[in-house]
Amino acid sequence: MQIPLSATLSSLRRGLDLRPDQMDTTNLMPIFVPSSFFSIGNWPGPYSRLRAPEIGLTWTLLLPNQGMRYVDFAMQEYWEANQLDWKALALGNLGRRTNGQPGLRAIRRANGEVSALAFMFEDGLGPSRLLCRGTLEQQFPAGYRVSMPEMSCGIAFGGDLEGQEMATVQGVIDACYRNGTRPLSPRTYDPDDLLPSLTAS
Repeated sequence: MQIPLSATLSSLRRGLDLRPDQMDTTNLMPIFVPSSFFSIGNWPGPYSRLRAPEIGLTWTLLLPNQGMRYVDFAMQEYWEANQLDWKALALGNLGRRTNGQPGLRAIRRANGEVSALAFMFEDGLGPSRLLCRGTLEQQFPAGYRVSMPEMSCGIAFGGDLEGQEMATVQGVIDACYRNGTRPLSPRTYDPDDLLPSLTAS
């Protein structure tokens, strides 16, 4: 459903006025962003640089009408003062918002087996689902790779794909990167590339 821009902006304005103690942490989620967001050094909250140098990880609070507010240091300080494991909570929230919700699309091989999964959820956090490694390892027991061509689209695919099957998946990645409103990266990655950088400060 298309949300009017005015409704999103109104939700964002209300969300920016909330104090940390007023935040609904059931809407706290991890989000991948371009690492260039952090390059100036004035990012207002916690983040992680990843082994994939062009991708970074931070956290956001989802607001009504498809609005969001990035987690800032005041929120982090409040949660940690109250002994809240907010990063674990964000992952748990992600799982609950994924199970049984529309947004998962499968690409299948000729024999019906899944060759790739595309995550395009209404909340705009498709790539965040690539953090659900246990589920993806079950789906791709022989190994898999991932891509996040656009900030709302994450893709996981079998690491053994080749030929036309790989060409089909690569075509989806390329089209999403070229045509997306918020392109992120045209590359594909090993799942470990989404872990924190070993040299991050």
